[in-house]
Amino acid sequence: MKSRKFLADHKYLLLPLAKAGGWFLPQDQVQYIGLYTNGVLREEIETILSETPRTWGVLYLEAYRDEEIEIRMEGGDEEQIRLLRISDQMPDEDTLYHEPGRALVHFTPMRGFMNDPNGLLYYRGTYHLFAQLNPYGFGAGNTHWLHAVSSDLLHWEEKPYALLPDAGGRMYSGGGVVDLTNSSGMKTGEHDPIFLFYTDAGCKTRWSQGKYFTICAAVSLDGGAHFAKYEGNPLFPHKSFLNRDPKVLRDPVNGEWIMMIYTDGDRYTLFFSKDLLHWEEGETIRGYCSAECPDLFWLDLNGDPEKRKLVLWFCADNYMIGQMKDRRFIRETEIIEGPSHQIFSDYPNLARTSGGYASQTFTHAPDGRVIQLSWLMMDPGDAPYVSTMSIPNELRLVSTAAGPRISVLPVQEVRQLAQNTFSFKNRGFEEFSRIPRDAFGESMDIRLRMTVREGQLLAFSVRGILVVYDDRLKRLILPTGAYHIDLTDGHLDLRFITDRTSVEIYTADGLFNTAVKGMAPSPFDLGIRPVFVEADTGIDVEVTKLNGIWK
Repeated sequence: MKSRKFLADHKYLLLPLAKAGGWFLPQDQVQYIGLYTNGVLREEIETILSETPRTWGVLYLEAYRDEEIEIRMEGGDEEQIRLLRISDQMPDEDTLYHEPGRALVHFTPMRGFMNDPNGLLYYRGTYHLFAQLNPYGFGAGNTHWLHAVSSDLLHWEEKPYALLPDAGGRMYSGGGVVDLTNSSGMKTGEHDPIFLFYTDAGCKTRWSQGKYFTICAAVSLDGGAHFAKYEGNPLFPHKSFLNRDPKVLRDPVNGEWIMMIYTDGDRYTLFFSKDLLHWEEGETIRGYCSAECPDLFWLDLNGDPEKRKLVLWFCADNYMIGQMKDRRFIRETEIIEGPSHQIFSDYPNLARTSGGYASQTFTHAPDGRVIQLSWLMMDPGDAPYVSTMSIPNELRLVSTAAGPRISVLPVQEVRQLAQNTFSFKNRGFEEFSRIPRDAFGESMDIRLRMTVREGQLLAFSVRGILVVYDDRLKRLILPTGAYHIDLTDGHLDLRFITDRTSVEIYTADGLFNTAVKGMAPSPFDLGIRPVFVEADTGIDVEVTKLNGIWK
């Protein structure tokens, strides 16, 4: 073991992170870095350092201001402890958010590996986004809660980490709410208490060996600037090994709070509380072919508040619709399978999460809107981060011939990013050759409406991604697999949101949406190109080039 001591009189402790990829680090190379004050372990990191780092990990020193901290390193090349340094500046301030591999219109973390969105909420004009984050590597590990804020769902400012791992475990997924009625009794000033409910993932670190997964809370009394873990954690005893991912929602009719957690297998359990602190166990519900990361939200059928429904969302994108009565979920549908469960593929296990994963909605969004983010897994290579969030999507509940279904479409705010728009109606695909080059870009909002004759095959590419529609099979065929899509009055309507690292696809007025997984758009192909299109196919096109979201 090697050790160094610093005076925490600067903002950051900087760690040069190796390019080591993969979901988990090779154990024979892992370096354990502990931060101690007065001989007490305060933070522990598992990472691999490098003389030629992919990026620099940032440990915020605000909590240790002017204290002496001791850094101890075990494992790997312990001499590399000399590479650590404290600073008041980020080492990449001049290039941050403007790297060649950085997504332009999707939220991405400054550095490290990001996955599930967590704790999404709105409070006094600000959207708060939290997410799983490994600030010290490019795979799963060191799980913190990232925190970013926005006034418009598009332009985000990342804050210091909201939750850090502790002796109980890593900070796994959960949800967030604002206690607007002070049901918890914790309000002390002008701000309403903001609660984050999270999973303390025991046994996932050396520090937490022998601990269980438990459901815990953290509270902010200053509008979301800082969060303190609740002294009464855990909120209730451990129920099963997985016992994770709490999502909480207010039931305005019964005047209480509902929590849904993932238990194990395909089982989810409901809990109820009057004060957000004391919880009573309710029923267990089976989420067919689902696991992890549940969501709860209300939707008005066809926009009618008299027909408000409770949606139980099971990861990846299955859901049930019903009502809550006497602490029982009264289902009005069976499990409705989302796009990722309707795929035709030779590799169904790989394709299961072809769209976004671990979707979560913002609580308390204004005007009753239900806005959803999902995790899009991608690795841009040498960029300082891994993964993006989906474009923010707005959900509606609409009547269909098959019963009520959720429509998912990009939020209207996306139009604020419009740089220029080019469009034409009822032309052939040869018209694309006449589109001015500057009408296209890496980030675009593209709408296509194509007339499809019976038995016709259409094939074209968007940013180098092949898209095929086979009318004989009624299937939309993508690189990740095929999906059943019916035409609307003989027309195929498609919408694409493209970026440097992703393509998201919507059709049937949002009743189908997915993202092309594991295949980034071509940086050399910004256009739309015909591959197999009949000469008399009528096409309406609107191409909107989007400005980037980063300052």
